[in-house]
Amino acid sequence: MSTIVFTGGGTGGHVYPGLAVYRELSRDHQEKVLWIGSRRGIERGIVGGEGLRYRSVPTGKLRRYFDWQNFLDLFRVAAGFFAALWILKREGASLVFSKGGFVAVPVVAAARVAGIPVVVHESDADPGLATRLTAPLARVICLPYEESIQAFSPSLRGRVVVTGNPVRREFFSDSSRHALSLVGLQDEGLPVILVTGGSLGAHQLNRYVREQIKALTEIALVVHQTGDHGKELIGEIAAEAVPGRYAGFPSFSEEFAPLLQRSDLVICRAGAGSIWELAVTATPAVLVPLSSASSRGDQVRNAARYAASGAALVFEGGPEDSKDLLVMVQSLLEDSPRRAAMAEAARSFAGGNSARSIAGIIGRIIE
Repeated sequence: MSTIVFTGGGTGGHVYPGLAVYRELSRDHQEKVLWIGSRRGIERGIVGGEGLRYRSVPTGKLRRYFDWQNFLDLFRVAAGFFAALWILKREGASLVFSKGGFVAVPVVAAARVAGIPVVVHESDADPGLATRLTAPLARVICLPYEESIQAFSPSLRGRVVVTGNPVRREFFSDSSRHALSLVGLQDEGLPVILVTGGSLGAHQLNRYVREQIKALTEIALVVHQTGDHGKELIGEIAAEAVPGRYAGFPSFSEEFAPLLQRSDLVICRAGAGSIWELAVTATPAVLVPLSSASSRGDQVRNAARYAASGAALVFEGGPEDSKDLLVMVQSLLEDSPRRAAMAEAARSFAGGNSARSIAGIIGRIIE
């Protein structure tokens, strides 16, 4: 039996969408599946929790600036290429699905050399460097939006399929009824605010919550994901909150989809995966994108595009502007018709089941 290889990592946005595709694919196909990631990446734990086999390869970081580490990383990428080539041949791989991130580059290159078809998916409106490097090696390039096609040369556009972004099936079915009990809160008839910085957490969002938790919990229940780096703040924030109205966690697992569905408002970063989970669950949001100074600007563009649909507001204040964010949140919680309109816009944005569409593409190639 042949093996379908998934690759991607670095953040949850390079892993969870791949798992969504895997779950849809496994409904119709019985091929073996292997995930290739990095040795220390977040993907190892996430994929392991899914019960998938996992192999690691060396990889380097694709920096857009000068750093002496770039020289060493060339050797790491080369080592990753040969390690991936050995794994692919040993497994008898029939296809590689790449979800992006640094680790995907040597794996896709090895697949091309071995003559194994590759399907690449990009989540962001503006394709990242890993996708730009691997897309020329792919048979099919899956993109979230029509306008994303313009990022590629005319010679590659014939390989593009606009699929949207894959979201796990649990986000499509309403499981919100017991969401609050999963995090130890009682339903007091108050609005529910979910604050999440994504799989790695966000210092800026944690600071906002710490500074405004008393005011927030006077008007709502607050569920807060800090990330591992912010977990020491949970006790401090809880002590300042109205008793029984704050629940903080370093990370979420099975309770995340129900919480998203139960929330009246979400405050979060603007990663592509987060945006599509908001859209699928029709949850109004305030997006706080990672600034262009701290990243390649993908979250700023993601946020602008989603906000243009009417499904979210964008907060562009700095770390010292938590009071301005509080005013925005209070205004939305007091305006039920506006939140209802945002929810409807989110539903329209989401479209169909992207994971199912991509699984269909993979299935047709391997059959």
